[in-house]
Formats: sequence, structure tokens, C-alpha cells
Amino acid sequence: METRQDVFDWLHGQLRFGIKPGLKRIEWMLNALQVKELPSIHVAGTNGKGSTVAFLRAMAMKQGLNVGTFISPYIIQFEERIMLNGEPIREDDLVQIANRVRDCAAKSPETLTEFELLTVMAWLYFHEQQPDLVIWEVGLGGRLDSTNVLTRPLATVVTSIGHDHQGILGDTLEEIALEKFGIMKSGVPMFHSLTEERLIVLLKRQGETMDAPIHDVTPLVTSVEDGTDTVVTYDGMPPVTLGLTGHHQAYNGACAIAVARHLGWKNEAIQAGLESAQHPGRYELISRQPRIVLDGAHNAEGVAALVEQLKLERDVTVLAAILADKDREAMIESLQTVADVYETTFDFPRTRTRDSLITDGARYIDWQEWLAAWLEAPKSETLVVTGSLYFISEVRTYLKETFTNA
Repeated sequence: METRQDVFDWLHGQLRFGIKPGLKRIEWMLNALQVKELPSIHVAGTNGKGSTVAFLRAMAMKQGLNVGTFISPYIIQFEERIMLNGEPIREDDLVQIANRVRDCAAKSPETLTEFELLTVMAWLYFHEQQPDLVIWEVGLGGRLDSTNVLTRPLATVVTSIGHDHQGILGDTLEEIALEKFGIMKSGVPMFHSLTEERLIVLLKRQGETMDAPIHDVTPLVTSVEDGTDTVVTYDGMPPVTLGLTGHHQAYNGACAIAVARHLGWKNEAIQAGLESAQHPGRYELISRQPRIVLDGAHNAEGVAALVEQLKLERDVTVLAAILADKDREAMIESLQTVADVYETTFDFPRTRTRDSLITDGARYIDWQEWLAAWLEAPKSETLVVTGSLYFISEVRTYLKETFTNA
């Protein structure tokens, strides 16, 4: 492999092996490559984990640390999945790492999936770069996710539990929760912003079994001022305008604050990190005139949080592309309470087809034609593009090019 495209083609070629939960393949690879664990934070949750990673990264950088992050999915470019100090892995590093991982994987007793290979690439890259800290975002669930080969993280985080990937993680919230709590490690504190009492009881019981201290971060939030900006007062801090907008971001910020305080980071770094955190595709204001917001609310709980924020906007149109394995009906019904909703599809394996959307009564449009017309003559004060993060990525690229060429 000589180019980034060669790497993508190789990785995507592994998609046919699907999702194969389990850690033995990853453990074999890390052992074969002689990669050692670095100081790490491990973040799980149905929604909010990416934003929590963004807050933690910004705080760590303000603390003066070199920090690696592993996230999924990406919004702007594939290389965002593996970053150092907020900068995506460079092409020459990506190619060099991928070749080493491919050669090692060829000797593995079992074939690895795309996500497993990507996780190993991140481990190898960070092993070579030796950052002070690595923040790992769980890909799916937690217990059997390929990131869960960490043996002794500095802290673990669970941001939220909602209905997502039921076919893999379980049908009930309790089953899904236990999969996410599976990143818990003996003696390592776990921080959470859960609100459902039955899940908190389950978490505390798991903490006792695992001998892991459990910390609820929600009391850190003393007040939230909602608006086009989100201003939060946290315990022991002056009011701060968050870099990420939305009422729910107050609690993702609280998760990050609790971890940062546990690690002894300075108050100045924590406050500056809350203010400067950036996370593309999470209530991201991409244009002020016309007002266009991108938000990857890709499941029912994410849409509920988005709807709360949209109540503060005026005259909203929503363009949504929801994947086939999500509860489309509930998501659209919720969005229709605050906006005029149009639906579309895009080129992706798990997307809904045009015909299935029309059959289900969607207001279907071809998104590129529709968006071009909307930009020429906006039909409302605010346009919000939502649904799959992969769709958000496509629209973001399209809009950036449109505004650049305008």
C-alpha cells in the first residue's frame, strides 16, 4: 500500500467479515506487534461519548499534554479516527502503520474485521508517537468492543444508555447497559451521567462486584442557560459558554470535568477546554446566513436531545437521512413537533431506499437538488441536517464546497 486510498480499499475489503464481537484477535495482534498500553481514558455510551471525548481532548491539550484520540465515525475525513492533539494521522504515517498491521494480520490465526484492524492501527500509531494520554471512544457496546483490550485505564466513562444496536447489544436497556458497563475495570473509577434509577442501581451493583468506584457527575451541573449558546455553571466554577451547543452537552462536559479533576488537571485548563471544544457534526453551525446546523442525531435518544435544542430556534426545516436499523417512525414523529421535515437517502450500505421511504409515507426528496434550491431561496430561518453521521459527513463536504465556490 502506497496511498491513503490503498489503505481505505484494504480496510473496506474487510467489511464482508462483518461484526465479530470478542477480544482474542486484537490481543493476538497487539502481542505479535509488541505494543504496550499507554495511560488511557475509555469512554462508552449510546449518545454523548464523542462530545465527551472532545471536551476531554480540549482540556488535556490546555493542560499541556500530548493527547491521542480514537473515535468513530469520522465527519470530515477518515483520518479523524486516529488523531494526535486534534490533528488527523498524516498520510505517510497511515500508510506505514497500515502496511505493518496488514503484514501482521496475514499471520493471525483468525481474520480480523475492519474495525479491529483500525483499532490495532491506532494502538501501533500511539505506541510509536508516545502521547501522554490516549482517549478511546468505544465503537459498539463496550464489553466485547475491540477497544476493550485496555487492562488498566486511568478512568472509564459511561455517558448515556439508550436503544441502539439492539440486534447486537440486547433488547432491553438493562441488557444494553451491561454491555456498556463492560469497560469497567477493577480499582478504576467509572464516571457516569445516567439518570434512570434502575440503570444506576445496576451500575452500582456492577461496581461492587468489580470493586470499581462509581461516580455520578450530574450533581456537578448547578445551572444550564439554554439558547443559541449553552451557558453552564458547574460546581466550583464560574459560568462557562460551552464550545458544544445543547442542554445535553452540560452533562457530557460534567463527565469530562469529573475525569479531569480526578487526574489533577488545573481549573484553568478545564474551563478553557469546555470553551474551546469542537466536535464536527454535533449541533455544528456551518452557516450563519442562511442559518444551517448539522447534527448527527442518529437514534431516538439523540433526536430527543436535538428537539429540545430546536425549540430554541425559529422557523425550522429539517433534512433527515435515517439508517434502516433505526426507529425511523419515532424519530420523525419527534422532529415533526418542532420542524417541517423532509427525508432522503444516500449511498451507504445500511441506508433506507427511496421506495421504502415513499411507501412509509415520507416526504422524500433528492437531497442534492433540494439543498441547492434551498440555498438559492431559503424557505425557513433555520435548516437542520440530521440523521446518520455518514450522511452528515456527505452534506458537510457538499456545503463546504458550495460556500467555497460561491
